[in-house]
Amino acid sequence: MTATITDVARRAKVSTATVSRVLSGGGGARDETRDRVLSAARELGYRPSGVARSLRQRATRTLGLIVTDIENPFFPELVRTVEDAAREHGYAILLCNASDDPEREAGYLELLVDRWVDGVVVAASNLGVRHREWLLAAPLPIVLVNSVDRTIDLPTIASDSVVGGRLAIDHLVGLGHERFGIVTAGPRNLDAPDRLSGARTALRAAGIPATAQHVTIEEPTVAGGQRAAESIFATDPTVTAIVAYNDLMAIGAMRAVRAGGRHVPDDVSVVGFDDVALSAYVDPPLTTIAQETAEMGRWAVEQLTNRLAHAAGVGPAAGPSPGGDARDGLDEATTHEEPAPHVVLPVRLVVRGSSGPARRS
Repeated sequence: MTATITDVARRAKVSTATVSRVLSGGGGARDETRDRVLSAARELGYRPSGVARSLRQRATRTLGLIVTDIENPFFPELVRTVEDAAREHGYAILLCNASDDPEREAGYLELLVDRWVDGVVVAASNLGVRHREWLLAAPLPIVLVNSVDRTIDLPTIASDSVVGGRLAIDHLVGLGHERFGIVTAGPRNLDAPDRLSGARTALRAAGIPATAQHVTIEEPTVAGGQRAAESIFATDPTVTAIVAYNDLMAIGAMRAVRAGGRHVPDDVSVVGFDDVALSAYVDPPLTTIAQETAEMGRWAVEQLTNRLAHAAGVGPAAGPSPGGDARDGLDEATTHEEPAPHVVLPVRLVVRGSSGPARRS
């Protein structure tokens, strides 16, 4: 049977309030009383309740993390980084998979507040649009990851998708390609327009005419990438280069190339975006644009833990007095802060086996 604080108090012959003060590190107890309480707790194998301690301190040492789709290999990598960084700061993670569903997103936002998490990392770009007002009025700190929204007054971090689109095209143009397919996602994927814009800018700079550019919008999945590439080849069989919105769509495009009796990269080169772990193990290994996923996760956790420290009065920004409610101190702690930071991380081209010199007829 698990020992309770009442059991400890009975053995030490003190009140439960005294046991609580001693075990929480508070003062007011004589050395002899403190020793009796600690001895009784050890003998009984008593462990303080984390829930009860959280209610007293109004902090759970837990962070919420909402992701768009856990099946997309980009997100497990981000989850791992966020969890590792949180553990370094003494926090646990409560993970929510939104499945790109507005109702689930709203439900998880309320759930995380009800569970008294201390802050939330949102790695679901659409959530920032669909629940913008809720996020801005949230009763706890929020950080947006993989978000390009500079108009929202919340800390955000994202990759430079415009540059990424340019890098992909420049690489293929340098290999002699002249006819392009761009496999992209719909506007609900907020970084898709930037990646497409960067690609189109590079195509114009290279003098590639509009008639040699074919853009198809599909779901950002392997199946979506395959359908999009098949549509492009049906329109223009002479296309020799495919640039995809993400690595999953790129893998689907490679399937479409093979299904059409052609080879990657001998007949068609393919470039993805994200550099998920899987991209190095497909056949051939995928050339892609690498994001600094780990840096995104670490930065998001640093933002939350710094704000929470400020609110508790232990950071450089003044907060409530020790023992106060960290959430109550958030408004006070942030009154004199600068506007929320919006960080854009650089991207880089990773050349592997899926891209090569253009096929010549």
